[in-house]
Amino acid sequence: MTNLAHGEHKKRRHVLFTDTAWDHLADIAHDARLSNSETLERLVRSTAPWEGSATLANNAWEECCDFTKENVDPSDLFPDDSF
Repeated sequence: MTNLAHGEHKKRRHVLFTDTAWDHLADIAHDARLSNSETLERLVRSTAPWEGSATLANNAWEECCDFTKENVDPSDLFPDDSF
């Protein structure tokens, strides 16, 4: 099954997620009133390749804040100041 979006046909893909990541994607999609698929499409399309590569590098990933956490452990090296 395919449909036309963003000037291209969408195709079914096989992607694996943890339950936590899938739930977080669903929360983002719900807030945006989009499907999980369209939300992921837009997140990927809005990230420059160099930014994605830099963010996903193992040494950079250790510094990223995991927004799927409900609470941030105060002993974390870089606690999230938004709480």
